[in-house]
Amino acid sequence: MKKTLLFLAVGVVVLILAYPAYIALGALARSYGWREMDWNSDGRTTLSEFLASADIAKRSIERGQDVCWEYYALKDGLPVRTDCGLRVFIRP
Repeated sequence: MKKTLLFLAVGVVVLILAYPAYIALGALARSYGWREMDWNSDGRTTLSEFLASADIAKRSIERGQDVCWEYYALKDGLPVRTDCGLRVFIRP
């Protein structure tokens, strides 16, 4: 009985820790720099912004004469932020 409860407790702890580790690995796989992951452009990258990077991809777009990087949410394809050189356009 004690072994079963211990096994169950260890299994629950492993499951609780596995999901954040999976999200963190997804964020690392995007290979963004820390400055790129500053989604609200406040000058620092928080843990929540780092974890959000797992669900954000980037694509190149043209805006007038500039070639820009548009960061978009994978869940719906809506833009999160657009970087054109030194200018940053944040989507609400």
